[in-house]
Amino acid sequence: MNTNAARIIEQKVDELYATASARHPTYETVVHREFCESMLHTFVDAESPTGLLAFQHARQKYGYLTPDEIAEDDLKNSDDGICSHGLDFWTCPRGCFG
Repeated sequence: MNTNAARIIEQKVDELYATASARHPTYETVVHREFCESMLHTFVDAESPTGLLAFQHARQKYGYLTPDEIAEDDLKNSDDGICSHGLDFWTCPRGCFG
């Protein structure tokens, strides 16, 4: 893949993160989860040359996690009293622990 094509893919990944950040400016975990989901919708074939580059960039720059990694992270956080939004019982507006 040429450098220009790689740059375009990386810019698209950066745009996806910026969009998620703009939608949820105060919830880091929600930004991250929405970003990860948008990656799956945008780069459907993760094994293609484009997908490989996109997901590598997303993981290195933004900490992209697969759905399985997110589920594992949620399970660990739940044991510590943190919901899937990255908040505790007292602060989650969705009432995750209610």
